[in-house]
Amino acid sequence: MENDTRSKDSQSTMWTMEKGTMTMFISEVVGTGVLLFVGCMGSLGTMGPTPPPPLQASMAFGMTVNLLIMMLGHISGAHMNPAVTIGAVIVGVKTIPTGIVYVIAQFIGATIGYGLLMTITPPELFNDGYSNSTSSFCVTVVHPSISTTQAILIETLCTSFILCAACATWDPRCAHTTDSTAIRFGFSVVGISLAASPYTGCSMNPARTFGPAFWNSNWTNQWIYWFGPTAGALLGTYTYQLLFAIKETDKPNESIGFIEMKAIKSYDEDITISKERNDKEENLRFVPEKGDSVA
Repeated sequence: MENDTRSKDSQSTMWTMEKGTMTMFISEVVGTGVLLFVGCMGSLGTMGPTPPPPLQASMAFGMTVNLLIMMLGHISGAHMNPAVTIGAVIVGVKTIPTGIVYVIAQFIGATIGYGLLMTITPPELFNDGYSNSTSSFCVTVVHPSISTTQAILIETLCTSFILCAACATWDPRCAHTTDSTAIRFGFSVVGISLAASPYTGCSMNPARTFGPAFWNSNWTNQWIYWFGPTAGALLGTYTYQLLFAIKETDKPNESIGFIEMKAIKSYDEDITISKERNDKEENLRFVPEKGDSVA
């Protein structure tokens, strides 16, 4: 009966709007906008003597993720990606209504960020610098030799890797490592992007693909970048939950919930408790027994 009550309470909680959702909405709009603005800016190929190498674009996106987690991680978790939000809802970090608000914010932010970059860049300079390029700037495209099935698998697998990393940061056992979450997550994006970009552009993010496609009216293979990352979110999250997450039978009596990407105080509290225990032990050593004289 108690388990049934807890299950009903949990289900009802998942359908409530979280407190501060509007602030988190703004955070996700700003974060996703900055991601597209800076990330795509790093891919411009007309501002230097030669087009930028693939490393530059990957570093621009990855290090922007690093920046935004530091800037907004304590506010909204700095998802900036509907796939990450889907994972957060599955593990219980976010409720369903708040997750929907997040996704809307991410698409709005991506559209604004890319539009802002178009506004500040002269049209004749707004390209990747390659004269033989046939795609619009910063629009994710599938390599001509890659089939649709292969493209879906690439986007699904790459996104699942990112979601496994996200689930690890939400795992209570990683609570003591949150101070390095930003840099670790940023370089994870860099590494995966460097490897998979030649195949599909390595979007891993429907909102990231939507922004440039919207402004360029280029919807070729757009569905791949929605279906692949969504499937990857499900694959990565459930894989981590089934194989690595703490099982109910392994949890202590007290409730252990998943945490957002933010620092916690438990480590400092453990240190304080340990010091108090040592002080008590030291005091007990000097308590005189009956019959002993006190000088």
